[in-house]
Parts: sequence; structure tokens; C-alpha cells
Amino acid sequence: MDDHKPGWEEAWQGMEPEQPRPRRGAYVVALLAATLLFVGACALAYFILQQRTAPEPGLLLPGEVTQAVEGQPTGAPEPAMTAANDGPTLAPTVTLPGAFATPPQPPPASDVVAPRATTAVTIDGNAAEWVDLPTYSSPYVVFTSGSWDGSDDLAASWQVAWDDANLYLLVNVADDIHAQNQIGNQIFRGDSIELQIDADRAGDYGTSLSPDDFQISLSPGDFSTIPPSAFRFQGTPDGSMLDATTPHSITLAAVPTSSGYLLEAAIPWRDLNLTPAAGLVIGLAVNVNDNDRPGAAAQEMMKSSVPNRRFGDPASWGTLTLQ
Repeated sequence: MDDHKPGWEEAWQGMEPEQPRPRRGAYVVALLAATLLFVGACALAYFILQQRTAPEPGLLLPGEVTQAVEGQPTGAPEPAMTAANDGPTLAPTVTLPGAFATPPQPPPASDVVAPRATTAVTIDGNAAEWVDLPTYSSPYVVFTSGSWDGSDDLAASWQVAWDDANLYLLVNVADDIHAQNQIGNQIFRGDSIELQIDADRAGDYGTSLSPDDFQISLSPGDFSTIPPSAFRFQGTPDGSMLDATTPHSITLAAVPTSSGYLLEAAIPWRDLNLTPAAGLVIGLAVNVNDNDRPGAAAQEMMKSSVPNRRFGDPASWGTLTLQ
């Protein structure tokens, strides 16, 4: 009989509890999940940063300048032209998509006000009946052609009034050289006045032309063989400005002065498809064209009452309030 007694180490041998083996698969899955979470967080942060810093396509940021080419209503060949913009660049307004979008709203009316005429206005080129009315000016160069020599020899001041039948205008133009040999839809190629009118500014305020937008050309003639005359253009649903398809009843008179010419006009409200009323606000830009080449048909320079006036953008035309 073996009297050998096992020691403690031998007695416990083979009875130690087994230690669990590390679960490597679980560690791998956890590490992969943490990695994906980190990458997702980085991607989200990058997307948010891009949304805050990247400009929306088509928007003009402050300090950027665009150059526009002056439009021509009739589609006739036009000489090379450049546009001038002396006003400040406006910051863009982002338009929300879909159901969040709201129509653009016109800004408050400007300071141009047309008093109601208290007596009948006679269209004869006589400024005596306009003495007590407010006077405005068109000092901003908004267009020049390649033939313009850079000389600034043009100035214009003007007054407006209204009654139930007409919108009245008196323009006093200072110009050292008078050159106008055009009529009809080519009046703008000589010394002349151009009115741009948005007759439904509150109803469809925006940057595109429409049938309630008008361009009225007023020619003083040449004070010899070509009499004063008017022509009316009208906007179209597709955003063009073409010869109006209906006749107008605009009357005007012009007389030469020692410094240029004086032009007086009456524009019937029916030619603008409007019914006037005190407080009515319409879009208005009063522009004066200059041609310093007698015998030539050329729109060399235009000055406007509105510094940022653009041909095809009614939102840039300024306003007129009927008092």
C-alpha cells in the first residue's frame, strides 16, 4: 500500500476553474462599430460646415459685380454696349423651396410722388403750370455704348402729376448737341426720354417682364422736319419687351431751350391698363437717352432716375406713388 499522501498542489491539480478565453469576435465588432460612428460624425460635421459656407448657386454675394448688356425691345441689331452700375450691391435673399416659398414682396415706396392735378394740364411745352410741383432728376449713368467718348454733357430734371384720365410728365433736358432722326420703335437711338412702368407692381413684383410692364419712348423730334412723337412697348408673358399690339393715345409737345429741350406729355391710364387712385404705387424709371452724333442713329448713353436700373428687371425701376 502506497503511503504517499498528496500535497495541496497535487490535491488541487486538475480542479482549477478554467479562465474564459477572450471573445475576439465581439471585440472586432465593437471596434468596427466605433469606427463607423466616428466616420459618420465627421461626415455630418463636414456637411453642416459646407452648408454654412458655400454660396447658393446663382446668388450674388456682397462685393461681387455682374455686367449686364442693355436690352433692346425690337430685336434690331445693336452696337457693342456696356452697362454701368454706380449703386451698392445688395446681399442675396434665399428663397425657400416648395411649400416654404413665398412670393417676393416689393420694398416700401420711394420718395417719388405725383400730386393730383388741381386744374387741367395743357400739353404745350410750357412749364408755367408746373412751378409749384416737386422736381426730381435722372443723374445716374446706367448704359453706355462703344461709341460714347466719355463726356458727360447730359442732365435732366422732371416733374409728374396725375388726374383721373392721365399721368403727366414734364422733362427739362440740358444737352449741348441735339441729335434725333428716328421715329417709332427706333426713337431710343436719338435724344429722347424713356419711361419704364410696372403697372401692377403689387400684384407680380419680380425681376421678369410681364404684360403689365411698359416702356414708353418720347421723342422731342428734331425741331425741324421730324415732329415730337411717342411709341409704346409692352412686356410679354415670356419675359420679352415688344411693340405693343394696340394703339396708344399719348400726346406730347417739345420746344427747344437755350440749354437743350423741354418735353411735356400726357399718358392715358387706359394705355397702361390702369385705374388710378390716391395711394397707388407703380414702378417707374425715368431715363434720358443721349446721341451726340447728328445724322447718326445711336444710343450712346443713358441716364436714369434709379442708380441700379436694368432694362429687363422691373424690380430695379424705382417707384411712383399717386398722392
